[in-house]
Amino acid sequence: MGTGMAEWLVRFVGLALGSALVVTALGVLVLRLAGRRPRPAAIVLALLTLFFLGLTQFPLPDPATMTCPQPDTDPRLVPFNFARRLVGILATPDRAVAELIAFGPAAALMNLLLCIAIGAALARAAGSGGLALAALFGATLTLTVEFTQLTGFWGLYPCPWRQFDLDDLVLNLAGVMLGFWAMRRIGRPS
Repeated sequence: MGTGMAEWLVRFVGLALGSALVVTALGVLVLRLAGRRPRPAAIVLALLTLFFLGLTQFPLPDPATMTCPQPDTDPRLVPFNFARRLVGILATPDRAVAELIAFGPAAALMNLLLCIAIGAALARAAGSGGLALAALFGATLTLTVEFTQLTGFWGLYPCPWRQFDLDDLVLNLAGVMLGFWAMRRIGRPS
């Protein structure tokens, strides 16, 4: 990874994390001013969720310089397409590293791991809520992300710049459910 790419990545993650911290801190402040004390698990859940939302939308493009339609933004509606693409990449070992970087499985893995963390935080914050709550939360979160990407940030931009991907829906929901289930299993008395 070149210096320019590393610098861009640090700014990208920093912007998403900074935004999540600011919004979470404001939420905590509002609750405190209202005389309520938020639970630490709820704060962690809010922070992780906002960080995830930021990562999936940033960097925001400059609408004045956008040309529509943006390349590679047609929705991907074939389930488990990532598996077929990954098998194809691994079948060409001489180009595998370059193809893997271009394909971006690291982004999919990062989404999955972050959604596992969100599910684990949800298990701690939800009290007695069950798997149905986790499924509803996970589905709402990932549908919000994907529809936001599909709509050009709900019409604030002239066209989408990110891609709606059915695989993301599946992986993100699976991550939330796995994290929730794992935390409930770990926290269950034997």
